Amino acid sequence: MTNRFGFLSKLQFLQDSASTLIAGMNPAVVHNLEKYHALKKVHYLSAIENIDGDYLEFGVFTGSSFCHSIRCNQALSKLNPSLRGTRYFGFDSFSGFGEIPEDDNHSFYIDENFETSLKKVENRARKVAQDVQFKLIKGYFQSSLQCGASAYGIESSRIIFIDCDTYSSAAEALTFCLPTIQEGTIFVLDDYFSYRGSENKGVARAFAEFIEQGGLSFRHVLYYGMGGAVNIISGRR
Repeated sequence: MTNRFGFLSKLQFLQDSASTLIAGMNPAVVHNLEKYHALKKVHYLSAIENIDGDYLEFGVFTGSSFCHSIRCNQALSKLNPSLRGTRYFGFDSFSGFGEIPEDDNHSFYIDENFETSLKKVENRARKVAQDVQFKLIKGYFQSSLQCGASAYGIESSRIIFIDCDTYSSAAEALTFCLPTIQEGTIFVLDDYFSYRGSENKGVARAFAEFIEQGGLSFRHVLYYGMGGAVNIISGRR
C-alpha cells in the first residue's frame, strides 16, 4: 500500500492535471457546488432531528439555492414524511441592493451583479415544487419584513438561509426571524467572511448581534465554498 501510494504521488502529470482543473474552475461554480452539498447536509440534519417549521431564504437571486432546497427536502421526505409539510418563503428585492449605507459599501455588492426577474424565479420554482407550498416576496427588506413573520403565517423556522450579503439587510432579516427561532433551527450564512473577514461588518456582525440580543446559544456545523458558514441554535442562555 505504501509503495503504491508513493508511486502515485510521483506521477506529476496527475497532480498537474488536477491542479489545472481546479485552478481554472470559475469560483462561482466551486462555491455553488459546495453550497449545494452543504444544503443537502443541512436538510438531512434537520430531517433526522425531526425539526418542524418553515424554510426561509433571504436573498433569492435567481432561485438556485431555493430550488435546490426544495429538491433536497423532497428526496429526504422518504426518510421523514413530515417534511412534506414544509413551506418555503423567499424574500428578495429582485432589483439589487438599492441604496446601501456607507458601512455596507463593497466593490462586489452592487445592483448590476444582483438584478434578476421575479417572474423567471417563480417559474423556475414552480417547476421544481410541484405540490409543495412556496411563496416569493418581492421588496426591499425595510418594507417587506416590517410587518413581522406572523403576517406571513410563519410561526417556526427549520432552516434559515441568509444570502443578502450586507450588514443592514442581514440584520433586518435576522430581526424578522427572531420570533420563529427554536432549538435546532439551522442558519446558512452565505457571506460570513466578507469585508476582509471583519467581525464588525457584514453578515458576521449581524449574526453576532442577533445571537446576543436574542439570548441564544449556537454551535458551528460546517464551512463551505468561498466563505459560507452553517450554525445551529442549541438553546437559550
